[in-house]
Amino acid sequence: MRKNLPVTNVETRVRADQYLISKTNTKGIITYANPAFIEISGYTHEELIGQPHNLIRHPDMPPEAFKDLWNTLHAGESWMGMVKNRRKDGGFYWVLANVTPIMEHGEVTGYASVRIRPSRAQIAQAEALYRRINEGTLSGYAISRGQLVPTGWRKLLKSLLTPLAPDLRARMLRMTLLSTSATLLATWFALTGGVPEDYRILIMATLAAAVTGTFAYGWSVFRRVIQPLQGVADIARQIAAGNLQVEIDTEQPGETGMLYFHIEMMRRSLIGIAHDVQASVRTTTLTAQTLDLDNRNLATRTEDQAAALQETAASVEQLTATVRQNADHAMLANQLSDNSMQIARRGGEVVNAVVHSMGRIHESSKQIGDIVALIESIAFQTNILALNAAVEAARAGESGRGFAVVAAEVRNLAQKSGQAAKEIKQLIEESVARMQDGATEAERAGHTMQEIVEAVTKVTDLIGEISIASSEQTVGLEQINQAMTHLESATHENAQFGLQLGENIRLLASEAVALSRAIEVLNTGTEIIPGGTRRQDTDAHEDEMLDYEDNAHLAAPGTTDNIALIQ
Repeated sequence: MRKNLPVTNVETRVRADQYLISKTNTKGIITYANPAFIEISGYTHEELIGQPHNLIRHPDMPPEAFKDLWNTLHAGESWMGMVKNRRKDGGFYWVLANVTPIMEHGEVTGYASVRIRPSRAQIAQAEALYRRINEGTLSGYAISRGQLVPTGWRKLLKSLLTPLAPDLRARMLRMTLLSTSATLLATWFALTGGVPEDYRILIMATLAAAVTGTFAYGWSVFRRVIQPLQGVADIARQIAAGNLQVEIDTEQPGETGMLYFHIEMMRRSLIGIAHDVQASVRTTTLTAQTLDLDNRNLATRTEDQAAALQETAASVEQLTATVRQNADHAMLANQLSDNSMQIARRGGEVVNAVVHSMGRIHESSKQIGDIVALIESIAFQTNILALNAAVEAARAGESGRGFAVVAAEVRNLAQKSGQAAKEIKQLIEESVARMQDGATEAERAGHTMQEIVEAVTKVTDLIGEISIASSEQTVGLEQINQAMTHLESATHENAQFGLQLGENIRLLASEAVALSRAIEVLNTGTEIIPGGTRRQDTDAHEDEMLDYEDNAHLAAPGTTDNIALIQ
């Protein structure tokens, strides 16, 4: 047997207005638990549904109680008694429970358990009984249908005393014995030749008294049966009319008291169900109203968002056109940059050609300088030869005078050639120096043109990257534009869905109101006020001060030693 541990000595008291209801299938798996049961057990709804009912079994419950429970339920009968259950936190709580098979089309489909608050006397008796059963000290008694019944000679003695019991069965038995005795007496005298003359008056008086007593006792039994049934009919009519505040006297003995007890259990169960429904309806109504308000706000914001999306879409479209124009300009700038790079390259080639030409001119200038130096050297040598010729002509005297004149002229020409060569050399040196400066400047211009070409190349690459990025931006903005268009369409659809949702929410709220009005026909003595709380007809402080003994009348007569098992 399952033993749930750990346990503590902390008790949770079931309130007088709490009715713990649960249902299981034939395997003992929980299929329904009302809010009161969930609250007292300490578990959540998800932790209970689909779990075996012995999840809340307390270790103090004796195995014999479980065996009796299942034997009773398998026989198709109800089981009623006391039960000690374990909470999730290890604490415990006591209930007076009634477990009934659920019949559908003649077959048992599950079990329903209804529990109410027991009295302190019932709890004390159940604790003592559990302890004796678990310790094995209980003798002469056994558990049957949740009740403590005698066994052995005690059972025989109880059977012999059955005619003296105050229940309806004993009364019917006594009436039957009385009527049978009168009938047997009359039959005896009829079979034996009649009533003796001496005892006729006495015997006739006895028979008359027996018949009168039988009739009177039968009428008493009839009244004891009919009156409670009429009371039950009146109670049923009140409950059928929705008045769950009808008072039910469960202190009647025997079967009548048992009938009234079960009707009281039904009334309390209906009150609990009505309370749960009223609270749920109120919560649903408030939720529907909140959803309706939120949906209205959402619809308004959705419309604002749709308008903003339209403006954003127009702005994105303008931005797309601008970026597309920038992309076109970037492509044109890329082309111009390519042309500029080609021109710069050609300029660089021209400058390089000038540099090479200046170099060649510089080489030619050097050759001219060499030639001028050669002419100067020739002029110098010619002058020396002219001087030598003049000296030789002077030596020759008169015969060499004509040669001396020629030598003088040659000398003058040599001097003029030397002077011209010097001037030409000076001009050439100045030209060479200027050419050297020009070559240097041309070389610097070549380096500058090379830098310009490199810079133009970088600019061209950068403009190319800008052109590619602009093209990608154009594609991306076109995609964004399409996405904005889809988003705008989806927003409009969401607005339509929001309107439909608002209609559904208003319909739900109206149905919740209609359901609330329908359940209000049940007079439970409780009014659901805004916020989902309850307002009792009696003072809340007085209800909290109720002692457990106030519920002692809920136990069926003669069942103060009840125990119960919920599984």
